[in-house]
Amino acid sequence: MLPLKNKELKEDMEKMAAAALNGNNTNELDDYDSREKEPVKKKPPPRLFCDICDCFDLHDTEDCPTQMQMNDSPPHSAYHGVKGEERPYCDICEVFGHWTDACNDDQTF
Repeated sequence: MLPLKNKELKEDMEKMAAAALNGNNTNELDDYDSREKEPVKKKPPPRLFCDICDCFDLHDTEDCPTQMQMNDSPPHSAYHGVKGEERPYCDICEVFGHWTDACNDDQTF
C-alpha cells in the first residue's frame, strides 16, 4: 500500500493524463477529493481602457470612435490656382511662392 502523499500524487497524475486525452484543462476537472486545497480564484478580465478618450469600460483604444474619425491622409491642398499652371517653388527653402534662383535665403546646408 502506498503512503498517503504518494497516493494523492498518483491520483493527480491520473487526472492530468485523463485531461490530456480528453482535451480538457486540468483546472476544468472537478476536484472534490482534495479537501486541503483552496479553490483557485480566477482573476477578472482586464477592464477596457481607451488611451485616446482616457476612459474605462466604454471601449478599447483600438475600437475608439474618435480614432475611426481620424484620417491618415494629409488634407488636400488649399491652393486655388489654375490647374496645370506651374507654381513657383524654391528648392532651397522648400516652399512655394518663389523660384529657387530668386531665393534670398543666406543659409547654406
